[in-house]
Amino acid sequence: MGPQDEQLKHGAWQSIVAFQRLLGRHGPDSRLLEHADFVASLVPVSSGSLINAVAPRPGARVAPHIHAIRDFYAKRRKWGVWLDPEQSEDAQALRDHGLVLDSIPVLMAAPLADVEEPDDSAPIERITTAVVGEVNEAAYGNPPGVLTEALTPLPTDEVHAYGIRADDTIVSVALIYDLDDDAFVTFVATRPEHRGKRLASNLLKHALDEARQRGRHTTSLQASKLGQNIYARLGYRPLGEIHLYEKRPD
Repeated sequence: MGPQDEQLKHGAWQSIVAFQRLLGRHGPDSRLLEHADFVASLVPVSSGSLINAVAPRPGARVAPHIHAIRDFYAKRRKWGVWLDPEQSEDAQALRDHGLVLDSIPVLMAAPLADVEEPDDSAPIERITTAVVGEVNEAAYGNPPGVLTEALTPLPTDEVHAYGIRADDTIVSVALIYDLDDDAFVTFVATRPEHRGKRLASNLLKHALDEARQRGRHTTSLQASKLGQNIYARLGYRPLGEIHLYEKRPD
């Protein structure tokens, strides 16, 4: 990995940490555990390990803090830890404490100058974070309200929510969170009946063009293995796997 990719990876991890902090600060009845090495968010209205998760700072360890983290989530049935797979000792510590590897997305990033320009004909619009939650719930089979309640309070001056409409309904969505130079993309989703039409790609082209206009210079995200090719066509580079370990009910 060259120096530019290393810099992109560092910035992407910083954005992951910052977004986890945002969830812990603004979610309904949320709590935040912040340490020099990590950030952990706890949002009671959500049962998911994406919302209730630990994000270590770039290069930092979580194993020395596993007991404090377990205490923080003592009343949660499910929570997660994002981990760079190069931190093999941390991975072993998580397994020793009953966490299991849940998913293996790919960390991707790009200079915004490398991202494909938008097509002006696409009907993109700004939406509320609540609608982002609703479409994600429909797209991934989550119970109604699980994500919506967690995302609704996020401050609109810090996150930018976008949607694309079909048949008078918002069918594809994304959130962008600006941190320093980076536009962090998350909660991208398309309703199942509208997949395969490149709606999310068109949406992101417009959203990232606006990020350029706001003065951002890079963009980062976590892609599923199936979504990796979609983001690569937009100009994103794969920077290695990122692992989500999950503590599940005993």
